[in-house]
Amino acid sequence: DYTLVGATSDEAKRPVGRTIELPTMGGTARFLPVVGMDGRGARQRLPLTVRFQWALWRAMRGAGFSDLDILDFHRVEPLLLFRNDARSKNVVLHQDMSVVRDPNADIMWRHAPAAYEHLERRLLRQATRVFCVRQSAVDRYRSAYPEIRDRIQFIPTWVDTQVFRPDGPGLEADASVAQRRSVPSLPAAARIATFVGRLDRQKDPILLLAAFERARRSAPDLHLVIIGDGVLRPDVERELSSRALGAHVSLIGALPAHEIADWLRRSELFVLSSAYEGMPIAVLEALACGVPVATTDVGEVRRVVRDGLTGRVAANRDPESLASAMLKVLEDRASPASSERCVESVAPYTPQK
Repeated sequence: DYTLVGATSDEAKRPVGRTIELPTMGGTARFLPVVGMDGRGARQRLPLTVRFQWALWRAMRGAGFSDLDILDFHRVEPLLLFRNDARSKNVVLHQDMSVVRDPNADIMWRHAPAAYEHLERRLLRQATRVFCVRQSAVDRYRSAYPEIRDRIQFIPTWVDTQVFRPDGPGLEADASVAQRRSVPSLPAAARIATFVGRLDRQKDPILLLAAFERARRSAPDLHLVIIGDGVLRPDVERELSSRALGAHVSLIGALPAHEIADWLRRSELFVLSSAYEGMPIAVLEALACGVPVATTDVGEVRRVVRDGLTGRVAANRDPESLASAMLKVLEDRASPASSERCVESVAPYTPQK
């Protein structure tokens, strides 16, 4: 019986302070938004982390969370408010947070990495368990905090295979009319490369466009579909104009999961251009739909992306290498077993496992 406390990007549908029911795969879950945020992730004068801390403190003083038995945190900062709380406290880290030392990261703590590391060192020692979706983070934290090394472990991202699955019996019957309408027509001969993610510096859509432009020189029938939104959308639109790619790239915006799955099933390949990652769920979702992946060498992608079998990992994080990976995936796609291998690769990362 789970309650998620967080931020809402749509205050009309999910207003601050009102608990709503969440659809889940069995069990009960609720969402309580305590603060609003911009849907594109645009920065405000007061950082979201600070606003969330304040809102969470107010919620604790009001309705409170006394009925909760276990506390899960997906950032370390809220632990400050519960530092004297005796309940079990789990922390899930979705990055190797050494990334705060990267001046090109999106994380605001990059402006004060020493302060973040001091806070993290103080707060992680309070945790009952620390789960990391990157093995490098597990290794680093165990070395840095030997007194709690037994509490720190790797946990993978998982994929909802009820939504993300390849074509199969009954799939068309599940699709609503509205869902089918959301998939616009493209040139009949086009081969689709799909990207799903926020348009921000972490996901690096500018690298994606540069690589796509190079790939089209050898595969002129390739069409790129970009699903997602973010603060770099104006930069992406300018880049499309300057590279004259407008006719070959579709900016779809944010979509619900079942519509993303529709796009993936129509795709020849999925492309990830990230500068850094944990274990990206978008990669698992593509593979679960039977779609091979061309990716930069980030996070835990090598757990599931195996060269020549389920995709290609770019040799370097540059347009030429990523374009080469894309073209090799298109060549590998000729294998009749390609889709089956992709689906098999994510079998260990289902909710049941």
